[in-house]
Amino acid sequence: MAELRTVCPFCGFGCAIYIDKETGAISGGSCVKGFSLKNFMKEGRIFTPLARVGRRLSEASWTTVILSIASELKKIVKVYGGDSIAFLGCSKCTNEENYLLQKLARLIGSNNIDNSVRLCHASSFKVLSDRLGFGAQTNPFDDLLHSRAILILGYNPVVSHPPLASILLQARNKGAELIVVDIRESETAKMANTFVRLWSPGLDYMFLNCLAKAVVLQGLHNREFVEKRTEGFEEFLNSLEHYTPSTCEEVLKIPWSTVIRVAESFASAGCGSILWGMGVTQHIQSVEAVEAIVNLALLLGYVGKRGCGLYPVRGQNNVQGACDMGALPDYLPGYERVEDSEARKRLEVLWNSSELPEKPGLTAIEILEAASRGKIRALFIIGENPLRSHPNEEFVRKALRNTELVVISDARFSETSSYADFLIAVATWAEKEGSYTNSERKVRWSFKVFDPPGKAVPDWLFLTLLGNAIGLKGWRRYDSPDDILREVNATVAIYRGITPERLKNSEKGLTWPCYDVCGDDVLYTEGFATASGRARFSKVSKPVDNRFKGFRLVTYRLGECYNTVLCLGNGADSGAFPALINKLDAAELGIADGDEILVTTPCGKMVFSARVAEDISRGIIAIPWHSGVNRIACEVPLNDAKMPPLKSVEVLGIELLRKCSKSPQLQLL
Repeated sequence: MAELRTVCPFCGFGCAIYIDKETGAISGGSCVKGFSLKNFMKEGRIFTPLARVGRRLSEASWTTVILSIASELKKIVKVYGGDSIAFLGCSKCTNEENYLLQKLARLIGSNNIDNSVRLCHASSFKVLSDRLGFGAQTNPFDDLLHSRAILILGYNPVVSHPPLASILLQARNKGAELIVVDIRESETAKMANTFVRLWSPGLDYMFLNCLAKAVVLQGLHNREFVEKRTEGFEEFLNSLEHYTPSTCEEVLKIPWSTVIRVAESFASAGCGSILWGMGVTQHIQSVEAVEAIVNLALLLGYVGKRGCGLYPVRGQNNVQGACDMGALPDYLPGYERVEDSEARKRLEVLWNSSELPEKPGLTAIEILEAASRGKIRALFIIGENPLRSHPNEEFVRKALRNTELVVISDARFSETSSYADFLIAVATWAEKEGSYTNSERKVRWSFKVFDPPGKAVPDWLFLTLLGNAIGLKGWRRYDSPDDILREVNATVAIYRGITPERLKNSEKGLTWPCYDVCGDDVLYTEGFATASGRARFSKVSKPVDNRFKGFRLVTYRLGECYNTVLCLGNGADSGAFPALINKLDAAELGIADGDEILVTTPCGKMVFSARVAEDISRGIIAIPWHSGVNRIACEVPLNDAKMPPLKSVEVLGIELLRKCSKSPQLQLL
């Protein structure tokens, strides 16, 4: 059969994509991103490994590159120790590749490993792990069709996850109440039954606490569920005393009658789901916001059954899998904490290794900060482009300049690759085999369709060869992704039954937890994965008046683009991307549609094309993430999950540079 099954390499929905090996024809893509895959495989490819000679990267043999990197690493470990080395894993690589990367890191003696979850859903991961047991989505996407009410916070699935938007539309047409809360009337908000606009970014946790207070005052909470399946309710209830109707109105600038109406609508449905995105998590108070989401779900009993779920929808195709495999500084594979001596001993036996590092490592932002001070001597970057995905471009440049050894593995040239000492040419998703785990915990096998171009190899093969060359105790030869997954089956309990044979024969994929037999795709139907078997309420913090002087910069996404600067169409600079500004703010600043404006933050300046809008709150300037706006998005302060506040960046000034008589037209990269 010429047609082979792969997994779309874009968003966390994880669509199956079918490619004809003979013609290259692609079917199965269900959105504009998937339709672009044929061109995506070809552009800007790296065909051979490159090594730095002076100021230039020159072609080198695989033997030279592998032996040279291994030699440099052994010198660094001998002089500075294993924890002077750091790794940025890849949320687009396979589970097997992320597993090998974290194993390499820990056998070297470093827990300094992280992935892109630190920029999107680290707060969700932290709270869901602590309060429920697993840092993951609780229900499958199709389960939303059983929901009678759906609450969406700081998230625009119409643009970010088009297939999911289709499911939401079906649910609404079946009678589900669709409630959207955001600072702008997004495409998703326009199809909602109820839209609540927040006047300031970062107010989600206060709005949710006000909803919880309204539920309690109206006597709408699920007493039986709270009593039988939760703990900490009284402490939570007492902490809500600060959220009075008048306080909620003063802080939120929303009538209490609106809060009551939303609370009654969501609670009376009897079965509801909550979806949220980076509009909730990329804030200083994002941990409090996710805690408030969990509190509301527990209060209503909206966890652990069909149609009642929590959805922190993943942005990239394998964020969930990278976390499952242990590409995290504080968790081993399968979500055992690195401080847990029994968990480490079990791995040491399985890996036949010496003692593993016991201290939690640095997160992604902390890795770059330490590198900027020369404290990280070697940095591995696998399939990522931090000069476009991490905040504060100059901060990232300094980190790369001050690192003794930079090894970058990628399929394409990027802004970051120019800083590599060694640039590893690797295969794309359709040029290798392996498994991916989507946002709903569904694991799918992706088959190899084409051979990689030139001398490129899969990441798993590069890592295997490197581990062998270093001579790490506990490393072994891996002959295929199947071989690696079998080790994952032995190492990660929730993946025990997800064998290569089962995955390859499963058209729809397998959902974890899957022990010897794969069970229900809804988490927590019988009990929670906590020590007590109960879910835990969180105490809420006091409401804080978030009023600020001037503007806040908020990032958003465009349907035609993906992640950083990968868009469909023709090239364009940042000035072609629209910066949304409220019409009243624009009038005060003398700005009209299409005007060229200079936006200044504490981290730098950039020029954009203004688009005057009515669907965005005052005091906000919203700029597409794909424009390279990360250059002026600051990396500090970090929240409790050590995430940067990319949705609430201080703006020092907005200056009109040039008047334009025509409205801006979005040019696509």
